[in-house]
Amino acid sequence: MISAALVLASAAFAMQASDTTRAAREAFTSCLNTFVNSAIRERKEPAAFATEFPQACAAQQTALREAVIRRDTAMRATRANAEDAANLEVEDARFNFSERFDMAQPATPRPAQQAAAQPAAQPAAQAASQPQ
Repeated sequence: MISAALVLASAAFAMQASDTTRAAREAFTSCLNTFVNSAIRERKEPAAFATEFPQACAAQQTALREAVIRRDTAMRATRANAEDAANLEVEDARFNFSERFDMAQPATPRPAQQAAAQPAAQPAAQAASQPQ
């Protein structure tokens, strides 16, 4: 029983130690986290965020892409497949952090909500002023 647990623990440790993309991934997501948190704190306009976000963390993004491509080609993936995997990983991270920014924005009422929020006294006042 104990030997099975030790085997599982050592296998998990070996998998973590062999993840050659971990440091690059953590650096990229940490940079994106810092950028998004700063944008939220500063109450950056969504248009400004959309302009600046794609260029944020470019060096870390490049490092992650290269690490994923190296890992995948070392595992005998084609260069094209390795680049696709790298692009998907970068896109996923950017999408998740842009969603975090979007969810932190104040809610803006839709036109139907604005109409419902207007006081009902205005139509009643208009009805009272009309002769019958």
